[in-house]
Amino acid sequence: MAEIDPLLARQLRRLGLEDLGEPPDKETWHKVVARISEHYRHVADDRSLLTRSLDLSTNEMGALHRQLLAERDRLRSVVVAIGDALTIFHDAASSQVEPSRPIEVGSTISTAKRRFASKLGELFSLSGAAPGGATQDAAGASGSDEAINEVRVQLVALGDRLVQLLYDTAEKASLKKQLEVARAVQQMLVPSEDVIERPSLRLASHFQPAAECGGDWWTFHDLPDGRLLTVVGDVTGHGISSAIITGAAKAACDVARTFAREAISPAQLLRVMNCSIFEAGQQKFLMTCAACVFDPAAGSLTLANAGHPFPYLVRNNAIRQLAAQGEPLGAASSAEYTSSTVALEGGDALLWFTDGVTECENESSEQFSEKRLRSLFQSVAACPPEEARDAIVEAVSRFRGERALDDDVTLVVARVR
Repeated sequence: MAEIDPLLARQLRRLGLEDLGEPPDKETWHKVVARISEHYRHVADDRSLLTRSLDLSTNEMGALHRQLLAERDRLRSVVVAIGDALTIFHDAASSQVEPSRPIEVGSTISTAKRRFASKLGELFSLSGAAPGGATQDAAGASGSDEAINEVRVQLVALGDRLVQLLYDTAEKASLKKQLEVARAVQQMLVPSEDVIERPSLRLASHFQPAAECGGDWWTFHDLPDGRLLTVVGDVTGHGISSAIITGAAKAACDVARTFAREAISPAQLLRVMNCSIFEAGQQKFLMTCAACVFDPAAGSLTLANAGHPFPYLVRNNAIRQLAAQGEPLGAASSAEYTSSTVALEGGDALLWFTDGVTECENESSEQFSEKRLRSLFQSVAACPPEEARDAIVEAVSRFRGERALDDDVTLVVARVR
C-alpha cells in the first residue's frame, strides 16, 4: 500500500480507522466520505475567497496605477506650466522697451500676466479629472488637490513678484536714463577742452564724479584785457541734488560775470554766488569755492576763497599755499569775502583741486592726503600742465586701487609763460 499523507492518516485515526489494511465498516465509511466532502467544500470556499481577494486586489492595484498615472501627468503639467510661466516673464523682462515709454512697459507686463493666468487656468481646470474623463475618489484626490492648490498659490505669488520686479526694473531704467541726462547736462558745466591755451597761461584739467552726477565743477572765462577768470567749486555730497546746486552756482557765476563785465572781482563773484546758493540750498547744501582772476599785463593773480582747499603755487621748485579766508557758499545770507593778489612769474605752476583728491582712500582706509599731493605736484610742476595733471591722476588712481571713489575728484593745473 502506498504511503498515506500524515494529515489524512491523523484524520482516519480520529474516525476510528487504526488499521488501514482492512476496509472500514459501513458507518465508518460514511463518516470518512462526509469528512472528505466537508474538506472539499472548505477548499472550494477558500479558493473562491482567494479568487475574489485577488480580483479585488487586481482592481484596486489597477485603480491605484491609473491614479498614479494621472498624478504623474498632472505634476508634469505643473512643471511645464512653471517653465512656461518663467519663459513668459523672462520674455517680458528681457523685451527692449524704452524706459521713457511707460505705457508700453505697462502693456508688456499686462500681456505677460494674462498669458500666465491662462496657463494656470489650463492646468488647474483638470485638477479633479483623471485620464479618460474618470473622476478620482474623494480620498485620493484630497491630498493631491491640496498639493496642487499649494503650487497654484505659489505660482500666483511668483507671478505677482515678477510683475513687481518688472515695474521696479522699468522705474530703475527710467531713473538711470534721467541720471544719464543729468550727467550729460552737468558735463556741460565743465570745460570740455583738454588743454586751454592762452598767450600767457596754459591750463589742463581733470573731472571725475563719484556717482552719475557729482557736486564738483569748475569753469573759466575770458575777461577784457586778456584776463582770465577761473572758478573751482565743490558742493557737499554728490548725486543729483548736488548736481542741481552746481547748476545754480554756474548760473549765478555767469550772471555775475555778464552784468559786472570788466569790473568783476573774485570777492564780488563769491558774494553773488553765495546769495544764489543760500536761496537754492536752504542751508542744506553748502559749497566751497575758489575764484581767481589772472592778469597777464600786471603779472598777478587775484583770488578769493569760500572755505575751499587753498591752491598751490610752485616757483623755483619751492611750493606754497595761496591762502584766503571765507565761509562756504550758502552758509549765511550776508557772508563777506575779500580778495588778495599775488605776483606771478614766468614758469610758475598753479594747482586747484577739490578735497576728493586729498581725501581719496585706499583699501586700507588711508587718505591720499595733502602731504602726498604737495610732494607730487612739486615734483611735476616743471612739466607741461597736461603731463602734471596726468601724473597726479595716475598717482591717485594707483593709490586708490580697486576701491570705489567716495567723492568727486577735480583738479586744474596751470603754468605761467
